[in-house]
Parts: sequence; C-alpha cells; structure tokens
Amino acid sequence: MQVIDRSLQPSQYWPGLRALFGMDYERLAPIYTKFFDATPASEKAFEEFMTERAGLGLAVQQPELEPVQFDFPNEGYRMQITHASYGLAVAISREAEDDNMYEDTASRMVKELTFSARQTEEYIAHAPLQVAVDAVNGKRADGGPLGWNMHPTASGPQSNLLVSASVSELAFENAVIQIGYTRNGRGFISNVLPKRVILSPESGPETRRILGSPLQWNASTNNINVLRATNALPEVVETPYLVDKDMYIVQTSIQDMGNGEGFTFWERSGMEIREDSNWSNQAKLIAMWFRCSSSIVDWRTAYISAGAG
Repeated sequence: MQVIDRSLQPSQYWPGLRALFGMDYERLAPIYTKFFDATPASEKAFEEFMTERAGLGLAVQQPELEPVQFDFPNEGYRMQITHASYGLAVAISREAEDDNMYEDTASRMVKELTFSARQTEEYIAHAPLQVAVDAVNGKRADGGPLGWNMHPTASGPQSNLLVSASVSELAFENAVIQIGYTRNGRGFISNVLPKRVILSPESGPETRRILGSPLQWNASTNNINVLRATNALPEVVETPYLVDKDMYIVQTSIQDMGNGEGFTFWERSGMEIREDSNWSNQAKLIAMWFRCSSSIVDWRTAYISAGAG
C-alpha cells in the first residue's frame, strides 16, 4: 500500500509557494447522462432480458371450408447484464496531513476520489459504443456486435449498420430513411424515429452546419434543408470519450420506452466514500466504492456508422 507521506510532495511543507497547479481545472459535466437512461437502482447481481421475441405473422387467406392456420410467437434469446464493483483508495500519513501548509490533504483526496468515480462512470457508459462494430470484442448474445448487418430475427437477418462515411447531408438523409424502415422480429415496419446523433467533437461543427442551415449546406441551389425543415435529427450530443473520432451513432425513439432495452446505466450500489485510520502508523485511509454496469439491449436503439475510416 502506497502511503502519501511528506516525501511525495515536499514543496508543500515549507513557505514560499505562490499557488498549486494541476488539479483544479474546470471539470466536464456528466455527458453520458445526456443519452443514457438512469433506471431505478438494480436490486440483483445482474439484470436479464429476453430479446428478439417475435409476435404473430400476417393473416393467411382462408379458402372456404378450410381450417384456419395456426401461428405461435417465439421466445428469442436471453441477454444478461452483470454488475461490476469499482473502487479506489488513498492512505495519508499523519505528518503529511498535519504539516501541509497549503491545503487540507484529506479533503483534497475526497474530491479527487469523487472525480475519479465520475470519470470511471463515463468510461463504463461509453464501453458498449467503443466496441460497437468490433466483431470480436463487441460480440453480443445474438452472435455479433451492436452495429451489425446480420442480426438474426424470425423474419431473417436485419441490419442497423449505416454507410461507412464521414458525416454529410446525404449520410444523415440515408440514416433517416433506413431508420424509417425499422422492422420488428416478424418483419413488420415499426414506428421508430431518429432521436439524436452521438459523435465526437471532431464531427460536431460539420454536423451542426449541416443540421442548422435552413437551405442545403454548401450548395448553390435554393433547396430547403429537409433535415432541418422536418426536424429529422432533433438533437446532437458531442462526447470526447469516443475513441473512434469519425464514428457516429443515431439513437432512436426506442430509447424512450424506459424499460431498460435502450442505453441504460444500471446503479447497483451508489458511490460511497469511507474514512478509517490505521492506529499502528497513524495513517488516514480514504476509500471510494460503487457498483454499476451499462447496457444497450435492443440493437434497434442505435444505428451506427463506423465513419470514413
């Protein structure tokens, strides 16, 4: 166990410092909460879903005196979200706490542990998106990644992959059209609409120019910008936590169902900070701990482009 003692920050124990730099930058407000739902706290070690259940098919023409045909729904596959525990701790020597001339070391460490917890939550929430088109690391219960053109359904393979291209007016129009043809497991077209675009800050300015102009962006025609006129993509969220900088995700209205099948951040145990002391050496111990997980159960919640790369 590494203990924070006076040897680790000797300059803070003698007078003359004008200021301490490096730990008081303005911190980002939570970003994942803009597109992840926070459900009521989970009360189990894991949450389990049955997905790709398919209802009944089309009615069949019935010739005179012939018996009506029977159909049956299927069960689909099961998907389990297991909560994981996360923690971090520091130990401070009695001398380091008592003699520091510039700050309350223990209070500073509590703030830093809280910040570390919030940053960790961002990485946990973004984890499903980082491997969204990775066939190996992103493999899910249906046999493929979140963004896949072969999601198995009762009516045959379906796709939520968008064209691999940089953001553009045409790319967004094609995404809106593709989402308009979203089908359920039986192949029936469902009422699914685009909700927001999630992308990195690199793609943000171009996206806002495309969606914000009343006329077609960067064109000599006088045509209206259909995307803006119809409010087809009503919201843009930029997140610096995406590793793939030209990837973008169009989140759909399935997110609004509020039953855990969309982008969901599961809190099993909220963050706790506890303090203790080791009387054998007078060190103060401060530990942070929480338990959570994130998930995207229904792949129809997200239509994904890997970008130009």
